[in-house]
Amino acid sequence: MGQCLEKVPSERRLMSHNNHPNQQSTSTKHVKKKAKQDATEQQSNHLRHSYRQMNPTTTILEPRRDLPLHKIPELLAKITGTLSSTLSSSSSDTKQQTSSSNGITNSLDRRFQLFRHYSDNDEELMPLDGILHFCKDLSFEPDCYEVLLFCFLCRAKQMYSLTKDEFIRGLKTLGNHVDNLLDVRTSLLNYDILPYENEFYTWTYHYGLIDGQRCVTTANAISLWRLYYSKGIERPVILNQWLNYLEQDVNNEIPKTITCDTWTIFPQFAKFIQLNGYEAYDDNEAWPCLFDGFVEYQLDQQKPKITLN
Repeated sequence: MGQCLEKVPSERRLMSHNNHPNQQSTSTKHVKKKAKQDATEQQSNHLRHSYRQMNPTTTILEPRRDLPLHKIPELLAKITGTLSSTLSSSSSDTKQQTSSSNGITNSLDRRFQLFRHYSDNDEELMPLDGILHFCKDLSFEPDCYEVLLFCFLCRAKQMYSLTKDEFIRGLKTLGNHVDNLLDVRTSLLNYDILPYENEFYTWTYHYGLIDGQRCVTTANAISLWRLYYSKGIERPVILNQWLNYLEQDVNNEIPKTITCDTWTIFPQFAKFIQLNGYEAYDDNEAWPCLFDGFVEYQLDQQKPKITLN
């Protein structure tokens, strides 16, 4: 019996001893888990601190913990309104760009249609008949200043014909809005040619060359001089005297053609005579020979006529 009593406490002590390792293991796991969480949080704080030092201008967004629940719908409404406004503005800009692009395309289509109408459906060339029809619909005479101006704006290379590219270029030069007859007429009547005066003058001579000619015929040159100085550009004082001299050909000395040199120097010659008079002209200088005969004729005209009774 005594042995049994002694044995019971001994077994209890043994059982108590066997349960203690499990309690110690659970406690150890809790300590390790807590230490691991602390280490993770410490490492996260360290990384955040390091990132802020590397990017001082960068703002780290932290979750708001002070926002009441009833304020959340209001905040969401503001965010949604801002996004809607941004999307609406972007959509409006896109529509404007699309509208502008469509307007340019439509204008170009109308110009092509206008060309095809006067080119008798030829895709590349407007012939003389088409040009005459075009002038008639514009209420312009074919040999008027406005038609010469339009051909210059087209940079036409030949008389009596216009290519598709030349025609479209002329309309574009008049203005992006020009794609109908009324706008063409109005723009030509109000076009300021003075900034392009010299280029216009040089082009006019080359435009007068026909069928590969190297020089413009005197008759064509006279017509082109009259057209060029008929509007918008200051007329030389001696222009009428010069053209009359060429047309009358009193001494049968006028050549059948006008050289490019004579055409190019004429404005300078006219200004010299206007400032200095015919008497100051020196035929030993490098003036074209045609000017020598003209000055001689004008000086002879100024001499008093002696009448015999």
